Amino acid sequence: MFDQQKYINSFIKDNYKTLKIRIRKDNKLLIQKINEVDNVNAYITSLIMDDIYKHRVYHFINNEVEIDFELPKVIQNLVNDAEKADMLNDYELYSNIVDAIDVRAKKEVAHHRMRENEWKKLNKRYGI
Repeated sequence: MFDQQKYINSFIKDNYKTLKIRIRKDNKLLIQKINEVDNVNAYITSLIMDDIYKHRVYHFINNEVEIDFELPKVIQNLVNDAEKADMLNDYELYSNIVDAIDVRAKKEVAHHRMRENEWKKLNKRYGI
């Protein structure tokens, strides 16, 4: 017979990292904030992600080149993936994503949805 609770517990154990935190009861400010948040897990995760992005060090991305124009949604998603691959120092993944950025940007230029100088700027920032 299928034991659903056992399956769920096994899935959580295999796919999640469980953390426990302790907050002193006299730290009323923290307790109040935690009680105001709808999803504590999402809140703490977002704080950690914000800290990661704030203190990131680039391995492959040229941080001197700033993208100061709006990117099409598909390219923006690829850029986000490239930045994550860079932070993980995964060059193989990064180079594949950068190739996809280049190909997609060429298509956007060909269809006049992006200027050529914007495509060149993307290539300078996300070069191989």
